[in-house]
Formats: sequence, C-alpha cells, structure tokens
Amino acid sequence: MARPPQELLEAAKAYVPVRVVNMAGVDLNLYVFDYDLTFAVLLMNGDGTIYHRYGTRDHTSGMSRLSMASLVKLLKDSLEDHRAYQKAPKPPKPPKALPRRTIEDIPPMARKIQKKKVDCFHCHMVNEAERDWAREEKRFSREAVLGQWPLPEKVGLKLGVDEQTRVVEVLKGSPAERAGIRPGDEVRSLGGSRVRTQMDVQWALHNAPAGGSALPVELLREGDMVKLAEIRTRKGWKLADELELSWRSSMWGLRPRPGFGGRPLTKEELEKLGLEPDTWAFKVGYIVDWGEEAYTGQNARKAGIKNGDVVVAVGGKRDFASELHFQSWFRFTRKPGTKVPVEILRDGKRTTIELPVVE
Repeated sequence: MARPPQELLEAAKAYVPVRVVNMAGVDLNLYVFDYDLTFAVLLMNGDGTIYHRYGTRDHTSGMSRLSMASLVKLLKDSLEDHRAYQKAPKPPKPPKALPRRTIEDIPPMARKIQKKKVDCFHCHMVNEAERDWAREEKRFSREAVLGQWPLPEKVGLKLGVDEQTRVVEVLKGSPAERAGIRPGDEVRSLGGSRVRTQMDVQWALHNAPAGGSALPVELLREGDMVKLAEIRTRKGWKLADELELSWRSSMWGLRPRPGFGGRPLTKEELEKLGLEPDTWAFKVGYIVDWGEEAYTGQNARKAGIKNGDVVVAVGGKRDFASELHFQSWFRFTRKPGTKVPVEILRDGKRTTIELPVVE
C-alpha cells in the first residue's frame, strides 16, 4: 500500500537539506542551483551527491511550474534513487580538488563587506557578485547571461507541472521534434543523467555546449523504454529573450539602466487618457536618485523624465508585457553612448524625450 504524503515527507527528511535563506558561508561549489529562483530544492546524499533539483519558473509567475503533487512525487522517487545509490556510491570530487567557495570569497563582495556589513546574502546576490567580478576581469559575456539555465522549451519540449518529465507538447521544427519525441513520452534521462523534474532537464541543458551539441535522450513510451539517438542543437540555441529573463532578481544589477520605472496603468486610467484597454503604458513612479546608481536617475531627469509621466513607448516598442519586461529589454538591448526615444503623455500632451543611454 502506498504511504501517505506526510510519511513520505518524514522518510525523506534525511535527504532534503534545510531551506537556505541566507547564503552566507554556503559552499557554491557544492550547492549549485539557479540562484535567481523563487523556490529551489536540492535532494542530495550526505557525501555531496545531488540526486535531483526541483523548482523552476518563468516570467508568468513564481508558481508557474511548481505543484505539491510533483514535489511529493519527487520525494518518493528520490528515496528509490537513494537506495540504488547506496549500492554503488560515487561521491563527488574531494574538497582538495574542488575547494570550498562562498559568496564572501567573490572579490567584489569581499571588498563590499569590508566597507559595510551585509546582514543577509540573498541568493540572487551570488549572480550579481559573479557578474561584477567578470566585468572587472573583462570576461563578462551577455551571451552567458542570456544562456543560463535554459527552459525545456529551448529544445522544443513543453513538460507537465504535476508530472514534470511528461511531454505535453513538442514544438514544431524544434530539436525535440527532429529527434522523434512525441507528446505523452516521458523523459527518463538526458545527457546521460537521470531526470525526474523540469529543473533536472534544465541542469542537463545548462551544462550542454552553447555552440551546439548532441544530447542523448531516453524516453518511456507507452510503458516501453525507447532510446532515441540525440537531441541536436545549433549555435545560439540557449539564448533567452528579454521577456524570458525579466523575472530574474539579478536582472536589476545589469547595465545599462534607464534610471526610472513605475506601475502599469489600470484599464480605468487608460480609458481616462483615451488609450485602448490593451495598450501598454506605465506611470513613472520613481526616478533612481539614490545610492551608487543615482547617476542613472540624474541622467533621466536631465533628459526631461518626470514623476507622473505616462510612458507609452520606448525605442518605438509598444508591446512590453510588464515594467519588468521594459527594464530587462533596456538592459539587454540598449548600448551606452546612444540615445533612445521615450514617448510619454504629460498633461494630456504626447511628446518624445531623447534619453541618453549611460553605462
């Protein structure tokens, strides 16, 4: 008889690490996950072997790809994986080969905490510190940022939420379709690793070459194991667009920045201004004139941006999905030293402001 979820949770406690709220002292060489996530779980052995990763999301919401059903199923399935591992353990590299590394060890963060006490290191601060360090050493790459933790859709797979490795759709013309994968298939392994979650799939994709690769995949189809040759990808396959990356907290640390933002207008406010109900627009509610980035807000003010302005287009683009999308788009597409037209409504009049893009 199957045990109830509470018993499964109790039985799995030994293999589920305590949720990390503060990243202070956490070994980044051991606890490797997407540090921007709203929710992340690592199921692992005491020797450091990670069985599975759980928790992913997209720009629609933090809960878009999570469910209690899938989490409970993973806990149960991981007990099976743990028993199998006990018979033939393969611990990761010893500490001497892979020394402990923490967020406090990243040079820009190390200098920061010498000047000012940091009460809590949030997960996304790891990504920000790593990028600041990469800039200092002139090895920063936007392509690396755009290609981190690719969603399964990047190879053409739409997977279930409750059944995380069940294929619900195969995108036309995608690597998955060319590999012969069908809706209803269950992905059992990818790139040689057993997968049980969408994040396991992302981990395999994250480690695949950005310049194109051939990933072996095993599927369970109608109860039978089917071995497919490979999912073949091409150069640039990992790259996400600005909307896909807009949810990431570490996005805010990227440059260049507009120096202002605000909330989207309600339908009533759009109607009052004579705008269509589906028009994208936001009211400038803040101009960044504080902290280390005050120069960005000062630049916006000097250009003519004011609190209360209603922004209806930037760079000719009128189809932003949210203010976060606008912020992400600005950071990934604008180039310092250029100007971007910002179309606004002020006191009922429409005007365009030429905003200089500053690094």
